[in-house]
Amino acid sequence: MARHAVLILVVALFRAAAFAASPPEGFGGHPESLRIRLVTIGPGADMHQRFGHSALWVEDTRLKTGFLYSYGTTSIANGGPVRFLLGRPTFWAARLSVERTFLLYRALARSIDVQDLVLTLEQRQRLLARLERDVQPASREYAYHPLRDNCATRVRDVLDEALGGALRDALTEPARATQRELLRRYIQTHPVSELLLMLWLNDAVDAPATQWEEAFLPRELARLLMGVSYVDGSGRRIPLVKREGTPSPSMDASAPVDAGREGTSTWGLGAGGAALAIILAFLRGRGTHRMFQILFGLYHALFGLTLGAAGVALGGLMLFSRLDVMQDNENLLLANPIAFALLPLGILMISGSERAERWARRCVWLLAAGSLLAVVLKLWPSFDQDNRKPMALWLVANLGLGLAHAWRLRRPSTAPAPAARAREGARGSTRWWAA
Repeated sequence: MARHAVLILVVALFRAAAFAASPPEGFGGHPESLRIRLVTIGPGADMHQRFGHSALWVEDTRLKTGFLYSYGTTSIANGGPVRFLLGRPTFWAARLSVERTFLLYRALARSIDVQDLVLTLEQRQRLLARLERDVQPASREYAYHPLRDNCATRVRDVLDEALGGALRDALTEPARATQRELLRRYIQTHPVSELLLMLWLNDAVDAPATQWEEAFLPRELARLLMGVSYVDGSGRRIPLVKREGTPSPSMDASAPVDAGREGTSTWGLGAGGAALAIILAFLRGRGTHRMFQILFGLYHALFGLTLGAAGVALGGLMLFSRLDVMQDNENLLLANPIAFALLPLGILMISGSERAERWARRCVWLLAAGSLLAVVLKLWPSFDQDNRKPMALWLVANLGLGLAHAWRLRRPSTAPAPAARAREGARGSTRWWAA
């Protein structure tokens, strides 16, 4: 992981100098000598690498030179993940050295799959002209969108333009999954990131998609191109991808999301948190040991820190993100920013503050009411967001904490407060001395 971080930093700082390349004179002047290939970079170990990368490799066999045209170039100055989530990163197209770029990806232990594309001379000319126009300083920058305008969709679009719209016409069938489900296939090995992404994405990623929209992921684009063909000028139907060579990369379609025990793990975590809250409330009510008071307050502090931070981030994204997929999110009823108040209240509860516990109870009941409302709203067709993952955790946890406070309200602590115990002890010793 440390090696990956160093390499990524080097690329971010020196990408333009180390990877950009200029074509020699006459490059592409003989379209019959052009060889066009789709390059698909497999997922990497770090979270931002999980979705892979697409680029076009254009080689002039006459000049024995080639370049990688990539739409995934950005800078470390873009502000990192916060700016990315807010929908404000700037990406640009670049003409890169094939050797140096491949060397980087091999150093990151990422797979490199290459597919030869069968294009007519006119299509090759049109494609190269568009690519060269896109890498010019005046037109290379674009407003990145993770689902609709990224490295894969840009490659898809320039290929469609070269084919005269034949690619879009060929990808009109329904996608094999929604965009949310496709994203989850790539991040199931990062449970925390998966949960947060499922929390922050609204119902825009749950609408029925076409294969054209499915191609926003590099490996899906590579897989879909294997089934595309077009009619050339002589009326023959030509497969877009050469059949010989390495098969296209693809995700395992037979392994559904939430396969096996993964689907129940989140429910188990939520139920475990709810049970722990109820047990701590019961022990706190018995007043058998001050440790239970500390643990009950500590539970609230940690609950407020985790759920509150997720809720504050969700509310911030809804207010400030330019990405449509981050707005109007039903999950605000589950992960409400008000939960963050439980962090300081829980700390005060550790010291035995009854007032802090009363305020915490109000916050918890608001969270439980919001969670129940999120369930009731599912009766209306317009509330169709797929939020089973967040519900599995926070619906159960919120309701469990609500039940814990209902128990506390019914069975308050039986142990006297420290000051009362001290006063009673003093009176008792005085009475014994007087007797």
